[in-house]
Formats: sequence, structure tokens, C-alpha cells
Amino acid sequence: MLKNNLLSLSKSLIFKPLFNKFTAGENTTSLNNKINYLSKQNILSIVDYVKEFSNNPKDITRSISEYISISKLDSTKYIAIKLSTFNFEYSKICPLLTLMINNNKKILIDAEDCENQDKINDLTDALIYKLNSTDINIFKTYQLYRKDGLNQLKEDIGKFDNKLGIKIVRGAYYNQDFKTGKLFTNKQDTDDSFNKAMDIVFSLPNESFICTHNKNDIDKIIDNVKQKKNIHHASLYGFINKDTDRIIKNGIKTFKYLPYGNMDDALPYLTRRIYENPKILFYFN
Repeated sequence: MLKNNLLSLSKSLIFKPLFNKFTAGENTTSLNNKINYLSKQNILSIVDYVKEFSNNPKDITRSISEYISISKLDSTKYIAIKLSTFNFEYSKICPLLTLMINNNKKILIDAEDCENQDKINDLTDALIYKLNSTDINIFKTYQLYRKDGLNQLKEDIGKFDNKLGIKIVRGAYYNQDFKTGKLFTNKQDTDDSFNKAMDIVFSLPNESFICTHNKNDIDKIIDNVKQKKNIHHASLYGFINKDTDRIIKNGIKTFKYLPYGNMDDALPYLTRRIYENPKILFYFN
């Protein structure tokens, strides 16, 4: 009873305000309203349904239904998915992504924790081979806090050439994965890896997303991307609003990751945001 009461209290006092601040709400109506609100500020949206890590058939069916609804929205072109949402089942994922592409959507496949990333890489590669034959419809995510992240990017460029959609991030699962030995333990090593990945992206014609809240990264993007319409900046909704304005003023296309869905399903997402930036518990910036 005490545990349930504490959980209910934490949801009310901590997660509910965070949910209201950092997501687009619980349904596609509130999502569409938020997409249109951002659009008026020259900010584009990457829609991110928050349900993760499911092996329950009913949950998977519900998630598929949500993504079908998203694919019918005219207000957004880019959609993020986590393959764990569908229990990594290619037979469910490929038809769904095909439908979304037929509705003129592009899909950013998120990286996840180390335990599942190898299977995510294999599935994403299979989807790229199948669905990027005529255009970049599928984007693969590279986590540059991983020791192998930069080499993975280089290998895939050689393998897929200009059919590879690229999204680079530092990574959001450090607290979960740091004991695996697969991540850099020195922040400077991660920063160096990310900077090298940006240099690679700047040199390519591939449509690419650089996802960062780091001010030095943003300065570098502004210095290098003004004439490169294939490269976009992306950040999380509710974060770095002043820097987002600065990016827009420099003529660079910028996106916000816009999560929505049931608040209980959003707890893993919100928990990762707290680990990354604990000060959001005390004030919003």
C-alpha cells in the first residue's frame, strides 16, 4: 500500500508536470495542435509515440494503430519509432513502415539500450535495403557515446552510400548501460566522437539529422550548415528554446522530437530526461 501511495504521489508531483511540459499530450488531437503551434514558430516536428519495450500482443496492436493514425496527419512528415515497441518483430514492423512511407512519411528508427542495439542494427539494415531503394525513407541512429558508434557510421556509409538516412546523437541510456563496457567513460571522448561524426555528416549529400542540445555543437552547425539543405538540427521538445531560435534565425531547418501518448507509457522517456538533466525537477529552462 505504501509503495503504491508513493508511486501515485511521485506521478502527481513529479511526472505529471514534466509530462505536461515535455510532451504533446495523450492523444493525436493534442499532438496535432502542438505540431501546428510549433509550425507557426518555424519549427518542424518529429512525432514520437512514447510506448516502449512491449511483448504484449494487445499493446503492440495498440501501438500499430497509433502509428497508423499518425501517418494520416498532414501536419508532419517525420515519425520516430522504437523497434522495442513492436517486440522487434519484422513481420509487424515492415508492413507498418511501408504503409507510413506510402502516406509520404519518413521514419527515424531510434537507437536503444546496449542489450537490444545489435538486433536493432540488423533490423534497421534490413529495412533500409528494402525501403530506401528509391529515396531515403528510413533513418538509422548512431550513438556516439558508444565506442563503436563512429566506426558503425563509417561502415554503413560504405555499405549503403547515398541511400543511408543518418541521425547522430550522443546517447540517452548511459545510466542503464555504463557497466557494459561499450560506452566511453570520459565525456571528452564522447564529444570528440560526436564532433568527428558531424564532420562526416557535413561532407555527405545524405539527408541527415544532428540531434544535440550542446551549445558548442550548435555553434558548429551554424558555421557549417547554412548552405546545406540536406542537414537538419533536432532537439527535444521543451528544451533549448533560445538556441532553437538562434538556429532558425540562421536559416537552418530545425525539428523538435514531439512525444505523445499515455502518461504511464511516458515514464521511461521522462525518467531518461531526469537522468540527463536533473535540474528540470526544480525549474524549467
